[in-house]
Amino acid sequence: MEINENKLPKRKPKKTFRSVTGYFPSKKNGRSVFFESLLEKTLFLSLEFDNNVLNYLEQPIKLEYKLNNKKTTYHPDCLVNYKKGKSKLIEVKYSSDLVDKKDELEIKFNEARKYAKENDLEFDTFDELYIEPKTLKNMEFLYSFAFHPKDEQKEKSIIDILKKENALLVNEILELISANKFEQASYLPYIWKLAFENTLKVDYENTQLNMKSLVRIDNE
Repeated sequence: MEINENKLPKRKPKKTFRSVTGYFPSKKNGRSVFFESLLEKTLFLSLEFDNNVLNYLEQPIKLEYKLNNKKTTYHPDCLVNYKKGKSKLIEVKYSSDLVDKKDELEIKFNEARKYAKENDLEFDTFDELYIEPKTLKNMEFLYSFAFHPKDEQKEKSIIDILKKENALLVNEILELISANKFEQASYLPYIWKLAFENTLKVDYENTQLNMKSLVRIDNE
């Protein structure tokens, strides 16, 4: 399902006292997207790291149905468009809610599944168990460099070193760049920026990122 300027959230953001709300700066969308819980923010962050994700839209559609003879509306949390594969509607819920409110939620989910089938989409849920806490911490760290100003000279220097060595620790890269600690510090953000952009490879899913993290580059 194409997302363009006419495809904006179908429901106005609601700030509540019961949950954490705010705006998440999305690199893939080129704008900030509104989240109504930290779990929604986590979903958006994870989508930024998925190379198959083209873009995504919060609160994409409004579904209307009857419950106990009363008209009810339901807004799935997110629509994700992929480079390959069908677009997907995603509902964000904590795992405890999926269990405790199963019967109530299934009514909503069935409406979403029906809409998805009619529009050649998929439907899925997302909960806090999808991402390990250690991985989430690393993703948050790397994403903090996503909007760091570009410096072609610094980025090229880092890439050229790794093309020769293939794999080095973060501190080893900096030591090869300069013996000056201040100059090393000026290069460090670009290692993490390139890692977020997937130009450099770091194992953010299994190991805590630090100065001893191994950094690789694909020479293909």
